[in-house]
Amino acid sequence: MTNPDEVVLQQVRELWTAVDPPPPLLADWVLFALEPTTADVEIFRAGGRRELAGARGEECTRSITFSGTRRTVVLTLTPSTEDTVRVDGWIAPPGALPVELRTGKRLLSTTSDERGRFAFDQVEHGQVQLVVRDDGTTLTPAIVL
Repeated sequence: MTNPDEVVLQQVRELWTAVDPPPPLLADWVLFALEPTTADVEIFRAGGRRELAGARGEECTRSITFSGTRRTVVLTLTPSTEDTVRVDGWIAPPGALPVELRTGKRLLSTTSDERGRFAFDQVEHGQVQLVVRDDGTTLTPAIVL
């Protein structure tokens, strides 16, 4: 005999699947976000997000702040073309550190300058994750460009 609670839970699951199904790529997004985590990895906490007025027409720039125990990172995302975004970043406290931007298709690498500044040009829209390598590894939660 079937447990009545299980029947009700199955009906609720079916209702929510019909009314508000999960995004088709949800499982991929979760795996993307969790992939690099190991015991020595710190994940930044997302702080403030701001929409900044564009200087040219309809262009809209976003600024996101991420905080960790050792570092803070500010990202400014500016549309480059219809399909790409420029990512400018600043690390505090500043220093020349290896910085990576993980996308769904590739890994972009650079080094911040002594003032903590770095940039990635023409990053395709989609999910990305920033990785800063210093004494350990610190990464942001996945964000969508």
